[in-house]
Amino acid sequence: MTEQDPDTSDPRQVANFTVAYLRRLDQKVNKMMEILLRHETRLGRVERDIGEVKRDIGEVKSDIVLLENRVLTQANEILSAIERLDEHQQRLEKVPIQP
Repeated sequence: MTEQDPDTSDPRQVANFTVAYLRRLDQKVNKMMEILLRHETRLGRVERDIGEVKRDIGEVKSDIVLLENRVLTQANEILSAIERLDEHQQRLEKVPIQP
């Protein structure tokens, strides 16, 4: 037997070896839990950011629709004004010019 191998005939050494082994496993599990917790925090931030982006996109879409409605309304007003100007111009053209 080597010096590092536990003496299986001595229960104290077996217990010490087992406790040391379990401690190492516990430390590894704790490290993994810390890593998972950090990842969970990051994922939570990403999910929250994605939610904010979706909300912002919805707001931008509604703003675009409002702007489109304004542009269409103004275009209709301009078209209406042009039609009135054309009518007035046609009336003026029909009026005889007096010398």
